[in-house]
Amino acid sequence: MFKKQKEQYEVEGFIFASEAEAEQAKKEREGVKYIRSRVDMDHPEQVLKIYNRMIVENMFSTAVGLSYLKDLQEYLTTIAYVQKEEIRPIPVVHPSAEEQIKEIKQKEKQKIKKITEKAVTDKELQKRYQVSFVANIVLVICVVLMFAISATSSHPNILNYETEIINRYSAWEQELSEREAALRELENK
Repeated sequence: MFKKQKEQYEVEGFIFASEAEAEQAKKEREGVKYIRSRVDMDHPEQVLKIYNRMIVENMFSTAVGLSYLKDLQEYLTTIAYVQKEEIRPIPVVHPSAEEQIKEIKQKEKQKIKKITEKAVTDKELQKRYQVSFVANIVLVICVVLMFAISATSSHPNILNYETEIINRYSAWEQELSEREAALRELENK
């Protein structure tokens, strides 16, 4: 079983944990071949420029590419007029560590997203509360005005209907009494 995996994920004498890493190593192997065919090792200044450019652009991330960079670095350190400060160090990031870093960053982004959503939700709730509070104040003012209008109006309503009805019947009774008296007076004449 291990041999099968070894055959599937072996590139340039390195064994890789996943097929994707092995594919990346194969691409880097082709890149190394291309660069070797183009670079004139008799011109160390050109080699230094290309080496530093490959470091800055993070061209290689697998052991295949990094071992080539290490060979170039060792070559450049043997050249007397190339200063060591000009030769950049090789950054190494392990793919699984990189994935863990990506996961951590993803979790942080999710936390930040949740916090911002909560902040937005809190702002929305605060806005809703303010709108509700203003609406309640307006409704209370309307109720107070309705009671004031009802108390001061001459039309019967729930607050003064009894007195209004009694006053109306009293007025009718008085009017009837006056008419009866006028009729009796006319009869007597």
